[in-house]
Amino acid sequence: MGNEMKGEHIMSFFDGYRREERARLTPGDYRVAITEVEETTSRSGNPMLVVTVQPNGSKIHIKHYLVKNEYFNRNLTELLDSFGLGENFDTLTWVGAVGAARLIEDDNGYLKVRYFLSPEREEKLPPWDGKQPERQEVTSLEDGIDGILDDDDLPFH
Repeated sequence: MGNEMKGEHIMSFFDGYRREERARLTPGDYRVAITEVEETTSRSGNPMLVVTVQPNGSKIHIKHYLVKNEYFNRNLTELLDSFGLGENFDTLTWVGAVGAARLIEDDNGYLKVRYFLSPEREEKLPPWDGKQPERQEVTSLEDGIDGILDDDDLPFH
């Protein structure tokens, strides 16, 4: 006698499973928004920025690495120009900025940023689809919280 019960269905983890294909983005040019920026160190010990972008109309996040090496100035200029960041090096305020990138597939079939597009090339892309991300704003403690705090209000002197 096996473990089978005639006529009865044993609950399974896989009950209710329905095949669902993953939506795939094809390589090409896309508007992208910055979702995260992290300062870290590369494997070779160089300072590095990891800029995570999300292509418009997708839920995927792609990490792009800016390593402080011989290409750093060119690569950073490309990013700053594409996202309209000017000479803003406060990376916290980059989150929510929208630019555009050429996406390609790596050897494992994952999308990665080949390079960021210039504003002129970005203008030729379709407009942002859906609610456009909002740029993150950073306020400093020197400004106080809406001007409420001053040194006399602090619990330590």
